[in-house]
Amino acid sequence: MPRGAHLTNIASGLCGSFASRNNELDGYWSIGQSRSLAGRHGESTVIFDLVTSTIHPPSFAFQFVLVRYRRLLAKMADFSNIRLEEITAARITLDFAPRPWPRMHYYKQHWGDQFALTVTIDADGQAAVIVHHAGYCRTHDPALESRSARSAGY
Repeated sequence: MPRGAHLTNIASGLCGSFASRNNELDGYWSIGQSRSLAGRHGESTVIFDLVTSTIHPPSFAFQFVLVRYRRLLAKMADFSNIRLEEITAARITLDFAPRPWPRMHYYKQHWGDQFALTVTIDADGQAAVIVHHAGYCRTHDPALESRSARSAGY
């Protein structure tokens, strides 16, 4: 049976990596692109389900992100001596219409609107582990953003 501390470490690692500017899709921050995906579908959330390998709303373009984070989940589970089959749910949820929180005094409008990132992991015999992150992003716009020149094959 997986230990709760190991599941928390996995959830925290996934959350930190996903929130990172290094989380890119085709050279652009995938959270900004996720915001655009949600907007195109009239939704306020995007959910990456790492156990079922699905994304809602559906998007073939995000399969690369889904595969990368499923591999990261498997690697982190292995490092924690947890069999991937013991993990019954692993979801990364982006909410682009969260309950507002006070903006920092140094907030800049060009950062965009608030978003909340939640990673939820369930495993056999354990309570759900939930890790949160909050930040700001705007809708993806290649005209306003710099594209990464590094290879996305990491």
